[in-house]
Amino acid sequence: MEKLYKVVFVYPDGHLEETFDTFNDAHDALNYGNSLLAQVRGTGDIRDASLDNPFGRKKRKAYFMIVEISKDKNYSIVYDSRD
Repeated sequence: MEKLYKVVFVYPDGHLEETFDTFNDAHDALNYGNSLLAQVRGTGDIRDASLDNPFGRKKRKAYFMIVEISKDKNYSIVYDSRD
């Protein structure tokens, strides 16, 4: 197995979602992450999470990370869209 890439997406309410898809190419993962980011930003109907959350977590900007999975199954973050 060569290196694989996964996208971990963080929504405005703070929850994380690791995609089921793996990518053989980092550019494909980047394009997929950017596509998800555009979809979330384009919805416009995201409710303020602080209204539903008793801990008062505030809505933040969505972002994603690309995780590289090595041959020996080690995970490392190789890209963060916030940077």
